[in-house]
Amino acid sequence: MVALVSLVLVLGGEVARGADFMGSPPAVLGGWLSFVAAALLMVGVSGLAVRFTAGLSAAGVAGLAVLSFATAMTVGAASTLALVVPTLADKAPSIAADPPAAVPATFILSGLAMGVSGIVLAVALRRAAPWLPRWSTALLIVGSVVTIVPLPSRYFLLAFAVAALLGSSQGLRRSGGRRAGAVTASAP
Repeated sequence: MVALVSLVLVLGGEVARGADFMGSPPAVLGGWLSFVAAALLMVGVSGLAVRFTAGLSAAGVAGLAVLSFATAMTVGAASTLALVVPTLADKAPSIAADPPAAVPATFILSGLAMGVSGIVLAVALRRAAPWLPRWSTALLIVGSVVTIVPLPSRYFLLAFAVAALLGSSQGLRRSGGRRAGAVTASAP
């Protein structure tokens, strides 16, 4: 939800204010929300690793590993948006308006890696944990596809999917439903 608010703030601000948006208070708030959302997504992806790694195929484990790395890249990029860009917009507006080529490339690469690895992970989860609700893995696929699109805070749907997977698997454990066996961490 935090990433969705950030997305709306940034897109709305850029449409309304154009190049002057990046140094504005809504841009700063959007940058911080994006950073917080990416960090929370990293926590969620770590939860997926704890909960499901043991039962995943090699492709699923690789997808989860790449998703973890790409999410960490996104946290780094989002921290730049929160911490560096507002100062650049004030002190060096030309750099903020036209960033070095590596900046957009990092956003595009991390989104592409998150998207593709999320799709691989969703397919692996459907095979390894058929007890998960199909809608949760379908949401992971849709969120992964959306993450590939080069938009700010584009991982908001992926974050919802990760939360849904963790929540639905936890709910099954609490309710005494079919347990995942090897694909869940043992209860304390």
